[in-house]
Amino acid sequence: MRDEDLKRFTTEINSDKVVVPTDIALSTFPKWDVYENDHFAMRKRLVNIFLKVVNKWITRTRAGKRLAKIKKRLADEQVFNRADCRRMVIEDWKTA
Repeated sequence: MRDEDLKRFTTEINSDKVVVPTDIALSTFPKWDVYENDHFAMRKRLVNIFLKVVNKWITRTRAGKRLAKIKKRLADEQVFNRADCRRMVIEDWKTA
């Protein structure tokens, strides 16, 4: 059939009609909601979620580093109870 189409030089008009059923029951109907697939709003929401997660991660990382420094200092000063901690703080005030 393709070979016949390639060999033809004149336009052929086919007047056959396409038969389409007219009694189709649609399960869904078109929606004209402008904001249903608002891509900008969806991107903005994803960026906000990303920013919240990154801010939480940065805060936890900084807090973890500070906690490690505090634990190291307490271990270096041999602080095991409240009295030792009070002694360390008083010495720190004197040096400051």
